[in-house]
Amino acid sequence: MGSLNVYDPNSGPAVPELPPIPLGALAVGLCDLLGQAKDLVQPRFATIGERQQEITLQFSPDRAGAQAIASWATRFGGVIVAHICKPDGQPHRHITATGDYYGVTVEAYTFIPLTGGENHS
Repeated sequence: MGSLNVYDPNSGPAVPELPPIPLGALAVGLCDLLGQAKDLVQPRFATIGERQQEITLQFSPDRAGAQAIASWATRFGGVIVAHICKPDGQPHRHITATGDYYGVTVEAYTFIPLTGGENHS
């Protein structure tokens, strides 16, 4: 009678860590991401970071920017977080959506200035 060997991933060699994606490939990924989102509001500013292996997208500092971030998070997946901060001494609502695009972290964000009548909590 034969024996049944159950696969144990810890019994084999460790999977090597993938090398970082080069800056040029990250730029191509950003262009692809923007192309797939051509029907969404586009960011005002985009950066790519080779060391951090990330793409950041900055949206307008108003409700339209917040709605754009929600649309991007809905399309591509992501977790939306908001909090109040004072980056220049004035209260702002900082809204971010963080997700993943083919293994690269994507963060969409905006800082919306708060006026005197808004709730700052």
